[in-house]
Amino acid sequence: MLPNIIMSDKNRFIDNGDLTVTDTLTGLMWTKNDTMNELEKWVNYIEAKDFARGLREKKFAGHDDWRLPQKDEMPTLFDELLSNKDQFGKVNHISDAFASGGGFSLIAEIITGRMRTWVFNTRTGEFSQPDGLWIISESARAVRTIQPAK
Repeated sequence: MLPNIIMSDKNRFIDNGDLTVTDTLTGLMWTKNDTMNELEKWVNYIEAKDFARGLREKKFAGHDDWRLPQKDEMPTLFDELLSNKDQFGKVNHISDAFASGGGFSLIAEIITGRMRTWVFNTRTGEFSQPDGLWIISESARAVRTIQPAK
């Protein structure tokens, strides 16, 4: 069974023209590119954290509060009616407002008190909880909160 996934209008995702995408339903702003687009490689948890920290430090798109998403934020991007192509030409069920050619997974912020994280697959809408923060090989996308969810 899939997590509680928000099924809605693809027009809720707005390309801001500054390499960010705003989800008007959740009040989240995401990077248009993921680490596969930007770094051209899969990343582990530490590299994903470094990616978000780098965006904060350079005030990407004018903001210094970029972070990895929480577990419950990741599936809000998924909608089986949406289609975007990953680096292998396979369908990612995310808005075409995001850059194509990226990865097909998202790494979440670490679980409080545990040395584990969640990974969300944007092809299938499923979560996994792989062992080893340093050995996982996924993609990541940074997010920031711009307003409370509706």
